[in-house]
Amino acid sequence: MFALDADLSPFYNALAENDPLYWARNGAGRLLAAPSVFEDLVRTLCSTNCAFSATRRMVAALVRIGDGAFPTPQRILGLGEEALVTEVRMGYRARSLVALAERDCNGELDLESLRATAGAREEEVAAALGALHGFGPYAVAHAMQLLGFYRPLILDSWTRPTYARIIGKRSRSDAAIRRDFARYGAYAGLAFWLTLTKDWVPA
Repeated sequence: MFALDADLSPFYNALAENDPLYWARNGAGRLLAAPSVFEDLVRTLCSTNCAFSATRRMVAALVRIGDGAFPTPQRILGLGEEALVTEVRMGYRARSLVALAERDCNGELDLESLRATAGAREEEVAAALGALHGFGPYAVAHAMQLLGFYRPLILDSWTRPTYARIIGKRSRSDAAIRRDFARYGAYAGLAFWLTLTKDWVPA
């Protein structure tokens, strides 16, 4: 859960003393992830096109129907799409969740093999995630960060205005934001996230 197997030393070592993110060399940047890729993908799905309060409600409901634990793909299939809509109140996401559970259960997609630490390649993981029902650019970038691929920037209704506020602008285009962090290469997305969340870390 604490990504202790992720080697962030290349990112830390590339930060010059005058870099705004030099403070991260103390060990910042490990993203809290779920014990399984399936759970991370489901949580990501629950965060699409909604307020974080709705995400928390959906995840809590999933845990309840999982008898106090996060439900397995088999449990999801046993419930079915209708129960996910009525009991979990997932709306259109229910169809995407059932499709994900089906692909996991029938062996069509080995989710654990998508982790960076499992030797997966960034381009292949992005393509595999993008092919999942309900996973657009935001969801793919979010999931990839949790899987150990730190290049994609998570651009959504919170990160965009938060970044604009930090740099003192009314708005900033996605292309411009990507240019701002391109110098971080394979860690561009992580650098973006650390920029947004610096005030979460005690000075």
